[in-house]
Amino acid sequence: AFSGGDGLYPEMKVIIAGMPHAGAKSLHICLAGGSFIESAQPMKIDWQRIKRPFEKIMLQMLPVGSQQGLWTAENFGLAECLVFVVDGSEPIDEAAFSRAFSKAISDCGLPEGVPVVILVNKMDVDPEDDDQVSAVSKGPGADIQAEVSAAAACSSSAGSMRQCKVLLVSAKTGYNADEAIRAVCGQSLIF
Repeated sequence: AFSGGDGLYPEMKVIIAGMPHAGAKSLHICLAGGSFIESAQPMKIDWQRIKRPFEKIMLQMLPVGSQQGLWTAENFGLAECLVFVVDGSEPIDEAAFSRAFSKAISDCGLPEGVPVVILVNKMDVDPEDDDQVSAVSKGPGADIQAEVSAAAACSSSAGSMRQCKVLLVSAKTGYNADEAIRAVCGQSLIF
């Protein structure tokens, strides 16, 4: 556990992986409390501690993105949650998603029972604009969310069924960033 200014915070290791060009690096920066960076620079791939006081937890995030060479049992075997990022701005290639998602949850040594939070990124709405949020969550966002949920269910074998939540997010605007952190911390895992 990590000792913070307000007391003791439990630690949780989170792998951030995903599809190519889905914005996993930008989303990692957003979730870590930073701001959006249009062109994310290559990041040092190492566990990064991120204190989230409103959840009373210390996250250790490992942003491996789509670099499948880093999708190893050494990395994934330590995870207590997997965040899998998908690009919501383009049609979902179900076959590519299924291959990558299956590899991440089955072939990379992810411990059994570790929950998965799928973040559909690039849903770039202003989180303060209720009309935009409502429109995306009821319109195209709902369709993408359902499509990703179905593809995730199809690519999970019976032996590797896990808790899984799909959320619409935006690294650019911060839309649903706090909800994503709450899901990662296990506080909003409604399935």
